[in-house]
Amino acid sequence: MYISLECKINSNAGFVERIVGRIADTLSSTSAPAVTSYELARQVLGLLDAAQDEAPKKVYQSVLLSLLNTHLLTPMDLVTPKAYLLFGRSSASPAEVVCSLDPFAYVSHLSAMEHHGLTDRFPKILYMTRPPAAEWRKQAAARAAKDLVERLSSYEEAGLPKLVPPKIPSVGNTVIQFYERSQLGAFRLVGGSNLRVATIGRVFLDMLREPALCGGIQHVVDIYKREAKRYLKLIVDEVDRHGQPIDKVRVGYMLSDVCKLNAPEFSSWQKFVQRGGSRKLDAEGEYVPNYSERWLLSINVPSLTLPEDSDE
Repeated sequence: MYISLECKINSNAGFVERIVGRIADTLSSTSAPAVTSYELARQVLGLLDAAQDEAPKKVYQSVLLSLLNTHLLTPMDLVTPKAYLLFGRSSASPAEVVCSLDPFAYVSHLSAMEHHGLTDRFPKILYMTRPPAAEWRKQAAARAAKDLVERLSSYEEAGLPKLVPPKIPSVGNTVIQFYERSQLGAFRLVGGSNLRVATIGRVFLDMLREPALCGGIQHVVDIYKREAKRYLKLIVDEVDRHGQPIDKVRVGYMLSDVCKLNAPEFSSWQKFVQRGGSRKLDAEGEYVPNYSERWLLSINVPSLTLPEDSDE
């Protein structure tokens, strides 16, 4: 009886070691610098034979403990639910870490502007955008169903970690700020990494949606003047497909009246102009009586209302 029990203990230990080895190999081959508890548990379940009598949650806990004890994983203390940095990935950027932990988030606003070389400012805050909570959960459910297929119910019944929106206040000395928006067409994957960054078109759209997150409205105006001609088609395509009516009015004004550019879409965007009300170029600024006659928009940015020959 004692010999049988000892053999079972040794067999279980060897079984866990084999799983640890296979997961360590998988982690070493990934480009991601960090991993969530959901991703680890998913890998563990994938290596378990459905006919085996080992409790998946106990095996997962044993595997996790072994990975921690061998320093292949390091806990990220401020992140919930639990997440871990991979050994040898200390050079990864905070953006790469966050993209590893939130599969539906992408770099946005001033951080994306820096990535694309649109600004010479270096933000101390990492701006990230992800879907609203309900949409995030919907995408997570679809991701889990794809990851686990016929073992989805077994995973849930075993009480293994769920795929939920992570809370990531900071990575190292970088503060993380999340904003919620639909991500349809919003980002691209940077080749050779897990990094997701807002597209050029979305960056220019966000500049006028939330200028305060993009260096301020004057910085936005300066970038439009300097770079909009180069990226005109990308900007127009993005705004035409995903912009709200007020976005089309603001971007239409900036491209046509300020940057002196033209595109066929502008004529269709003009149907969204509205008389009266308090539509403003800078949504966060005070309303001023100066306005664009074509776009019926309050031009509440001082530099755009100065006489053209002004030296100020």
